[in-house]
Amino acid sequence: MRVEPPSLSIGAHSYIRSGTKLSVISEIGRFCSIGSDCTLGQEKHTHPTDWVSTHPFQYEAGELAYSPELSWATVGHDVWIGHGATVLEGVNVGTGAIIATRALVTRDVPPYAIVGGNPAKIIKYRHSAETIQRLLKSEWWNLDLTYLRSLPLNDPEEFLDAIENNSSLPQAKYSKLKIAKRRAY
Repeated sequence: MRVEPPSLSIGAHSYIRSGTKLSVISEIGRFCSIGSDCTLGQEKHTHPTDWVSTHPFQYEAGELAYSPELSWATVGHDVWIGHGATVLEGVNVGTGAIIATRALVTRDVPPYAIVGGNPAKIIKYRHSAETIQRLLKSEWWNLDLTYLRSLPLNDPEEFLDAIENNSSLPQAKYSKLKIAKRRAY
């Protein structure tokens, strides 16, 4: 795995397989599953497209300045990103989304959408609109893992009924680990 951003937040219980590159990305939520050889936050405009040439010889010597503005990508909670997928900078991947193997994601992905292709398009949604709203409102990813395991995880409706009818939900207590680049001295 290669981590390029100066600062990155990765949520608890998320995992990233080997060969994945984290470039222009600022946040990955909890419970994410990221396949091997993915690129998250791929830069879009690393060469000047409206100059005489796109080659860096024009600004490498320092006489002209070219510094494209970058827009950070984000990945919500419980996102599954398949092997070899690419998510461009500035794209927000919504909670619960699934990105198919080798997809090229150029636009924001709504919560609980399944996308695939080049460019990626919505194939379908994992749940009904009502269930999606209930899942988002529940913020289940903030709950204690032992408590979550005691619930009917294979039945979203029963799962949601159980937590919506519980007035004292046990919240998870996670420590924060911050990944930050430091200059070598």
